[in-house]
Amino acid sequence: MPIATAVRTTCPYCGVGCGIKATPMADGALIEGDPEHMASRGRLCVKGSALGETLGLDGRLLAPTIREEGGLRSAGWDEALGKVASTFASIIAEHGPGAVALYVSGQLLTEDYYVANKFMKGFVGSANIDTNSRLCMSSSVAGHKRAFGEDLVPGCYEDFELADMIVLVGSNTAWCHPTLFQRIAKAREARPGLRIVSIDPRRT
Repeated sequence: MPIATAVRTTCPYCGVGCGIKATPMADGALIEGDPEHMASRGRLCVKGSALGETLGLDGRLLAPTIREEGGLRSAGWDEALGKVASTFASIIAEHGPGAVALYVSGQLLTEDYYVANKFMKGFVGSANIDTNSRLCMSSSVAGHKRAFGEDLVPGCYEDFELADMIVLVGSNTAWCHPTLFQRIAKAREARPGLRIVSIDPRRT
């Protein structure tokens, strides 16, 4: 049996984009940080480190189920999608298109968002579509526009090593983006004069 080689890829969980080396194994993959990756430099948080455990089929929902009288039963895709469609249609017929909504994942690709929006706004006729991406980023968008005039991040990770002061606003970076926090901690270790300011109603 040939020896599996590591594949370089990117962690899918947050916007940091940590580099991963994934070596295929029979029951998933061996996951390691990629020391050559410019964002994470070999570091991974607990979520990224556990990616290999998510690759197997054990414990996954592999087929639709329908809830009936307090229990779940297995169903085929045609039946399950038909049930969703008929339930949507009956709610819209009785209460109008504003009575239904979609809440979609922040892990979707741009094309997936496009299709979901076309479905809700173009076909159903409702603007009731939201995503956890908005919960995650809408405050950042407002802050970027007020501070910099555009919805973009005007810096890069290398700025951590060059900054005299780092201001964290509403972010518990050590908890939410630990690989970046490790980078900030290393920068302060190398340059003890680096000031870190946290503006947050929570004590962290």
